[in-house]
Amino acid sequence: MPKRGDQNWRSRAAWGLTTGVLALSLLTAGGGGASTTGARSALAEDIDCYNDKDLYNLPECVERRALDKKNGMSQNESQGATGQPADQSSGGGQQASGGGGGQPASGGGGQQQASGGGQPASGGGQQQASGGGQPAGGGQQQASSGGGQQQQAASNDDDADKPEPPRGPLTDPKQALLTIADAGKEATPFINEQGTDKYGPWARARFERDRSNGASDLGPNVMDNKVWIAKDADSAKALFKEQAAITNMPERKEKVDGPVEKIKPTAYGDDFSFSSGFYQDPDNKVWQHYRFEMRVGNVVSVLYLFGKEAFFQDQKDRTWTGQGDWFTSTVFHRM
Repeated sequence: MPKRGDQNWRSRAAWGLTTGVLALSLLTAGGGGASTTGARSALAEDIDCYNDKDLYNLPECVERRALDKKNGMSQNESQGATGQPADQSSGGGQQASGGGGGQPASGGGGQQQASGGGQPASGGGQQQASGGGQPAGGGQQQASSGGGQQQQAASNDDDADKPEPPRGPLTDPKQALLTIADAGKEATPFINEQGTDKYGPWARARFERDRSNGASDLGPNVMDNKVWIAKDADSAKALFKEQAAITNMPERKEKVDGPVEKIKPTAYGDDFSFSSGFYQDPDNKVWQHYRFEMRVGNVVSVLYLFGKEAFFQDQKDRTWTGQGDWFTSTVFHRM
């Protein structure tokens, strides 16, 4: 059991500690604005004002017990200073959280403020991240689409430089003939027929234009085309030789007044030959005849063209204009 001298010493020590902390609290608070009663009550929470007999009569402890009793929080002395029931502690916390203006830093109000401030920051951060992410995502899609379109365009350019894939053998001679679309404006179909002879199946098409100046400037006035699919390559060679020997142009309507000189059309196919001639009408207009024979494998074609001289032959140097090559090359690529 402690002696009285020890009790007095402990009381004085507690008093000194309390007084020193109280003074420090007052200085920190800035002077006259702080309440000594509130400070003492706060400091009394750190000592046992109920069970420690040496501290029981300290003014701070007396004030602490009176304040607790006034607030309905009087306790059994055996519980001690920290033995408050959990529901009362929670109630006190709720009161402080509910906006106890005296303790904004440590009370629930401060926590709510921090939480409230944190939520907008978090929400804003999410929205900002989401908002920023969407344009980024959109940019990626656009870059991918743009990149995909550029890649496809580059692929198309590469395909344009590649040779055409090999075609299968021609099975229908009509597929190699000139069409009304090839003949062009103001052309009229005159012949469209098919048959079979000793060489194999054949097809023929003929288109004509009026001999007027306007129509004659659009292209040849006569386009007569016949295609055979011979039984084999040898039959095709024999057929080509037979057709190349024909020089009187049986497809023509107008007469032939003489040959055309200095003409060298472009040659197409495995075998190629042509014959030419001119016709001068009563109005002294000059027209030209051309008959082309081509062979590709076992396919043979004969193409007859008739039209104004200026379409086929340059009027200054009297050479081939090249416009007739469009028709021969079109048939050739279909053979």
